[in-house]
Amino acid sequence: MRCDMYQILFAVILTAFLIGGVQAQTSKDVLAQLQKRYDDLNDLEVSFEQQVHSGVFASTQKTSGKMYLARDDKFRMQTDEQTIVSDGELLWVYSKENKQVTIDKVAKTADLVRPSDYLFTFRESYSTSLLPDTILGKTECIRVKLVSDEKDEFIQRMTLFVGKEDLLTHRAEYDDINGNRVEISFKDIKIDKGLKPEIFKFKTPKGVEEIRLP
Repeated sequence: MRCDMYQILFAVILTAFLIGGVQAQTSKDVLAQLQKRYDDLNDLEVSFEQQVHSGVFASTQKTSGKMYLARDDKFRMQTDEQTIVSDGELLWVYSKENKQVTIDKVAKTADLVRPSDYLFTFRESYSTSLLPDTILGKTECIRVKLVSDEKDEFIQRMTLFVGKEDLLTHRAEYDDINGNRVEISFKDIKIDKGLKPEIFKFKTPKGVEEIRLP
């Protein structure tokens, strides 16, 4: 469960970097926009729907929820089953089913994808190209293809669908190193709405066990 949520985080953070930036017609131009968007972004709110097609089992896992993102490694992700929150220093992972919340330091969490870390890794470890434009629903989209230059990179291949008119990423599809196929659709994207700081803190509900990792 925890791994799936981090997969969502990876793709949604990438979406945040690309919003409002894909006006150019070469992959190098798109990459140049990533840094500018990251520098300009204050906060983001987005709803998502995700499907994970397992590379091991003949099953499809569906998840939906909301995510909030701000500068300095701050984010909050919510589904019906799980909530993950970071204030930039501490990381809370709350499981409703287990009635437990684990608390760890962000700096110690090896599998956490930070916005700053991902931006650097993406630019250094992925080759990009533009695929033919397509229509997603009623939206004309630019398609950006990313292929990992390293065999051990978690995300091996990714395609982003970016609206020509609104310049928002409406969909992301990627294959991970474990052979899973992940498809994520985004909607109701809101940028720089002034999210309150308390949204990036987690208050443990009554009756929930707290586990503080050393």
